[in-house]
Amino acid sequence: MDVAVLVVAFLVLIFLGVAVGSVTGLSPGLHVNNVAALLLATRGAWIGLVAILIPGAGADSLLTGTLISCFLVATAASHSVFNFIPSVFLGAPTEDTALATLPGHRLLLAGNGAKAVALAARGAVLGTAFAVFVVVPLRFLLSDPIGLAERFRPWTAVFLLGLLGAILATEYRGRHPIRRVLRAAWVQALAATVGIVTLRGALPLDPNTILFPLFSGLFGLPTLIVTLRGPLGRIPHQRLESLRSLSRADTRCALRGTAAGAAVSWLPGLSGGAAATLASVGGRKRSGPHQFMIVLGAVSSSTSLLSVTVLFIIHRTRSGTAAAVRDFLGDLAPWSGLWSTPNSLLAILGASVLATAFAAPLVVRLSRRIAQRCSTSNPRRISALSLVVIQGLLLVVTGPLGLGVAAIAMLVGLVPIALRVRRVHLMASLLVPVLLTYLAPAG
Repeated sequence: MDVAVLVVAFLVLIFLGVAVGSVTGLSPGLHVNNVAALLLATRGAWIGLVAILIPGAGADSLLTGTLISCFLVATAASHSVFNFIPSVFLGAPTEDTALATLPGHRLLLAGNGAKAVALAARGAVLGTAFAVFVVVPLRFLLSDPIGLAERFRPWTAVFLLGLLGAILATEYRGRHPIRRVLRAAWVQALAATVGIVTLRGALPLDPNTILFPLFSGLFGLPTLIVTLRGPLGRIPHQRLESLRSLSRADTRCALRGTAAGAAVSWLPGLSGGAAATLASVGGRKRSGPHQFMIVLGAVSSSTSLLSVTVLFIIHRTRSGTAAAVRDFLGDLAPWSGLWSTPNSLLAILGASVLATAFAAPLVVRLSRRIAQRCSTSNPRRISALSLVVIQGLLLVVTGPLGLGVAAIAMLVGLVPIALRVRRVHLMASLLVPVLLTYLAPAG
C-alpha cells in the first residue's frame, strides 16, 4: 500500500474531523456522542469513503476501523476546544465547560472574552501534549504490574464521598465558616435532587442530550439572568492583545488539568465535568480566572484523548467516543509492554494531537472576531438574546420536557448566588447520581 496515499487519507479525515468538531462545539446541545452514534448508523458509507481515499483498504477491516476512529477522535479533540466559545460568549455550558461559564463570563465583562477562550485553547494544547506523555505511565499504573483499575473499583463510592466533602471544605473560610459550609451543603442537596431526578431514568430524555438542559439551567441561565438584573451599561471594549509567553504557572495549571483528566479517564462513572470539579478544588482562588481557564482547557482535551486510550489499557469505555472506537476496531490485542504499543493507538494519538493543533488557532481567531462584534454592546441585550437562543435550542434538541428541566435547574442555580457560596457545589448534580450507582446493591 502506498504510504503517501495513506498519509493523505489520514490528513483528510483529520481535517474533516476538525470541521465536524467545530460544528458540534459551536452548537450547544450537540455532542460528540451524537457524531459517534451517526457514524455507527452509517458505517457502510464511511467504509466506502475510506475505500475511495485508499483503493483496496475496504478489505482491511483493522485499517478501515483505525482511520474512522482517527476521524472520530479528531472530532472529539476539535469539539473540546471549540465548545469554549459558546460557554464564554453565550453562557451556554456543556458538561465539560460548565465551570468555564463562570470565570469566562466574568472575563468577558472585564473586556477579556477573547483572552478567556485563548487561555482555554492554550490549556487544551498543553493538556493534549502532556496527555501523550502520560499514556505509557498510565498503562503500567492501571494494568500490569500495578493493576490500579481493579484495585480501586471497590473504593469508588468512598472516593466520590471524599470529593463531595473536599468541595464542601473549601467553604470553611472567612467569617462564619460553619454557616458557609451549611449553606453549601444545602446547595449540594438541591443540586443532587435535581440530578437524581434527571439522570436516574425518571425522565424520558435522550441520554446523549440530557446534560444540556441540566447544565444550562444550573450554570448558564443563572449567569445570564444576573447580567440582566445588573446595572445598566455596555460590555466593555474587548481587548485583543496576544497572550503573554508561556509561564511556569501556565504549565503547572495544565499539568493539574491533565492529571484530573487522566483520573477521570478511568475512574468509574466520572466525566469531564467531575474532572473540572476535581481540578478546581483548592486551586481556583489561588490561580484566578485566567489560570483557571487553562486548567479547564487541559481537563477537556486530556479527558477526550485519555478516555479512548484507556480502552486499549483495560478494555473499558468511559465515553461515547471510546465505545464507538471499540466497535470499529473490534477485539483489541493485549498491550503487553512499552515496545508493543498498538499501531491503532499510535494513529489515534497522532490524530488527537494534530486536530488540537489545527483547532486551537482557529478557535483563537474566531473568538477575536466574535469579541470585536460584541464590543461596546449592551450586556442586557446580549444576555436576553442568549437566553432566547439557549431556550430555542433546548426546545429543538430536548423538547418541552428539556425546557422544563432547565427551568427547574435554573431556580437551583440561583441559590448559591443568593447564599454567596461557590457554584462548584452544583456539580453534586452529577456526582451524587454516580455515587448512588455504586452504592446500589448488585443485581
